[in-house]
Amino acid sequence: MKKGIVALLIILALIVLVSPGLVGRLAEKSVDEQLQWAATENKEVVITSEKFDRGWFSSEGRHRIELGKTGPGMNIREQLGLAADGPSPAVIIDTRLDHGLIPVASITRAEGSLAPGLGRAVSTVSIESTDGDVTELPGVIYSKVGLDGGLDSHYFLDAGSMNDMSWGAGDIEVSADTGSGRIVIDGGFDSFTLVSPDNNTYDVGKFELSSDMTMTDHGYSVGDLAFVIESISIPGGPMDVNVGPFKMDASSELDNGDLNVETMMDFAMAGSPIGDISWSMDMVFNGMDAAAAGRLQTALENAQGTKDPTMLLAMVEDDLMDLVAGGFNIRFDQLDVTLPQGTVFTKLTFDLPETDRQSFAWTGVLLDLEATAAIKIPSELYDMATAMNPQANMAVAMGILKKNGDDYVMAAEYKKGLLTVNGAPMPIPLPGT
Repeated sequence: MKKGIVALLIILALIVLVSPGLVGRLAEKSVDEQLQWAATENKEVVITSEKFDRGWFSSEGRHRIELGKTGPGMNIREQLGLAADGPSPAVIIDTRLDHGLIPVASITRAEGSLAPGLGRAVSTVSIESTDGDVTELPGVIYSKVGLDGGLDSHYFLDAGSMNDMSWGAGDIEVSADTGSGRIVIDGGFDSFTLVSPDNNTYDVGKFELSSDMTMTDHGYSVGDLAFVIESISIPGGPMDVNVGPFKMDASSELDNGDLNVETMMDFAMAGSPIGDISWSMDMVFNGMDAAAAGRLQTALENAQGTKDPTMLLAMVEDDLMDLVAGGFNIRFDQLDVTLPQGTVFTKLTFDLPETDRQSFAWTGVLLDLEATAAIKIPSELYDMATAMNPQANMAVAMGILKKNGDDYVMAAEYKKGLLTVNGAPMPIPLPGT
């Protein structure tokens, strides 16, 4: 019995005193893998390790994130007005990593724990401007490197202010697993306020994000994504514009080589020149060739920055034809716009069957496409449109819209090159037919 207790104490001593140095290298490798995975997921940036001083119980490192020389990165440089070969702003992450199967060094700080793993880390983030000035951002990131190499991070931000900015509390949790390619994000920020040099105040209300996405072999992620922005206040002009709430809820999945996506969005804005408006959408995208979608995404990323439309089409057309030839179905179960005069209700469907890629022709796509549209416009809104532009009356004269009670409606169907609107056929001339 005594021998067993002594053996147990020796094992515990080895775990506590010896494992940190041995595990430190594994923890460092896991952190590097997570950061490089993040860089692979976001081709706009490049991540470099500026230093990593590994000790026996703790290590300290610094990583730098800046815009890359890739097409997406150069496109962002141009949008920010930065020279192609000049410096770019950089994000600097300073990390202390307490490692060991039982990270005893972590218990002296906040969020420390003796829970088993490869290590626990605390990180701070700074921004380096193009002229070299470094500003430390508020908040702290606490991370845990699991035995399987997975990374769980928790970002805490207390309410505060700095220069012309102020913010509410923030709390975001991120779990990443390079093995499965899965990233889970949950959390948000209470508020953010910025006062511009001309004393205009920009306010962003509460922001919440929830995401569970997994990278596929096709180069994009699928899963669930939802976020809500409570409000955005934009000053200027005759009156302030207030946007919000802005909501999005999307889900995507792979099904036997097909990509299926559903996206719901709600958007509201007060203070626009025409009054308060809102917009709601529920879109379903089914049966898209998952592999072709990945190739087209890569082609579009490589073509970023190409300003010549003809050249852009040449760079992506083959992959675009692969995608279209695979066929798909798109439904807008809801596409509604609400104005002070009422709500315009719209439903749309597009059904494109699979076609032979070898004999593919864009005119054939137009002949194979089947589509429907149902639109309802309140009379008050239609009357306002005709008062502003009398030519809008032509929609009724041509039979595109017809009066139905207090509304104007349209029911349209397109099939085999023939368009039928409100029961009346309207042949459409197609090139080469």
